[in-house]
Amino acid sequence: MIIYQPAFLLGLLAIPVLIAGYLLAQRTRRAYTLRFTNLELLRSVLPRAPGFRRHLPPAMFVLGGVALLGGLAVPVLNLEIARNNADVILVIDVSGSMQATDVAPTRLDAAKTAASALIDQLPGDDRIALISFSSTATLKQPLTTDHGAVHAALSSLKPGGGTALGTALELALSQLNPVSRTASGVQPRPAMIVVLTDGVSNQGIDPQRVTPELVAARVKVQTIGIGLRNGNATVGGEPVGGVDEAALTAIASATGGKYFYAQAAGELESIYSTLATQVGWQFQQVNLMVPLLISGISLVMLGAVVSLLWFRVLP
Repeated sequence: MIIYQPAFLLGLLAIPVLIAGYLLAQRTRRAYTLRFTNLELLRSVLPRAPGFRRHLPPAMFVLGGVALLGGLAVPVLNLEIARNNADVILVIDVSGSMQATDVAPTRLDAAKTAASALIDQLPGDDRIALISFSSTATLKQPLTTDHGAVHAALSSLKPGGGTALGTALELALSQLNPVSRTASGVQPRPAMIVVLTDGVSNQGIDPQRVTPELVAARVKVQTIGIGLRNGNATVGGEPVGGVDEAALTAIASATGGKYFYAQAAGELESIYSTLATQVGWQFQQVNLMVPLLISGISLVMLGAVVSLLWFRVLP
């Protein structure tokens, strides 16, 4: 919750003072009544005591005052709600270098675990697709709301081959019907492509050729680089190169996405969790000022009406 005018909340400090004053007045009133020694005569000449009813109007005035002060403080509540209509395409590098163990247990296993967590965090109505790429790109699971099917496809990924990032991006874009997304006057379904890779694109289409198409289709690409920077990771005794961070940053920046780097499994899971929140959920602000002001005024007016009807006097 955000409070835009917190100074008005200082007025709440007066509430305990008012309550204490009211209780003291009630105690003084009782003590004054007891001075009248002939209580039987007092009961015969006075009307029936209002009992608990006499405390209701002051209570309404106090509650109304609290609500009015709260409204004047302009509180705004942040609610996280499901979008329920997003498309997410997971694009995962399964080249031979993903067997490296610098990210435990292996780069690919860490990627599969983190991607599985992202799938679990997305709302059930979100559609998810899975694409793997090495020397070429393969659609492992078309867009579906069956998240279990995506989990199954994810678990089947095996490493081997080169790195065809551009081909994978083009295949991912084709799943989102780019022609309809670029049509004027059409509000496209929110979509995000999440790419994870550990190397340099060395086969297939140049990723920079696909980037303008992604921009035109209004598809954000979130890129993730995995593996040790300037590390000495090896696979089968052969050294493997590092991730092309410059290329991934350029792709993400051009499409309105962001580049993330993960050199440990825990960091990777945190990144995927952040992305799940961004695409699957959205924050909606609810301004509570008007409801609180209306409630406060209503309580004060109700207290005044009750006091006039019951006691012919305002408290």
